[in-house]
Amino acid sequence: MRVREVMSAPAVVVACDTTVKEAARLLDEHGFTALPVVDAAGRLAGIVGEADVLADRLPPDPRLPVPARPTRTIGRLVEDVMRRDVLTASPRDGASDMLVVMREGGLRSIPVVDDDVVVGVVTWRDLVHALARPDTEIAADARRRLALRFGDRWTVQVDDGDVLLTSDRPADVPDRSLAIRIAESVIGTTRCRIAGDVPMAAAT
Repeated sequence: MRVREVMSAPAVVVACDTTVKEAARLLDEHGFTALPVVDAAGRLAGIVGEADVLADRLPPDPRLPVPARPTRTIGRLVEDVMRRDVLTASPRDGASDMLVVMREGGLRSIPVVDDDVVVGVVTWRDLVHALARPDTEIAADARRRLALRFGDRWTVQVDDGDVLLTSDRPADVPDRSLAIRIAESVIGTTRCRIAGDVPMAAAT
């Protein structure tokens, strides 16, 4: 499963000279956690998130005497508050790789860039949406993809995202491997097995 299959597209982006107020409105309106920022040529320039638009913008505790309040520098434009060091993904990256990167990096969204152009964003919500895909849709998609390569050779059953393949005749190792890879490329598949195969753990 590739990032291009699960990402949100087209991406909602903001320009460097967009006001922070407008960026906050877009974040609120779309329920996003961050927005890619693009320069005048449309190339990725940074990212602006919820914490960035909130920084120093809320008034201090009203109980604090005015002379004792710290001086605040409030950025008006996105370029004043955005983060320029941005981790990006390619549409061709594996979705499972993005899961690891986001989890270990504590990231909630990653811009997807192709030839310096922002083509989408991958978020936790996108990955959860893929996982929640109905079994009937997963099965239909797997059957269609397998049929393109093998005809009607494989029977497909799906239970909670687990795909079980049954062949109407013996399959050699290359065909079995290819069938598994095809089924695993379907959005929503958590794993794939071939009927009669002995799990590796049991075999050892």
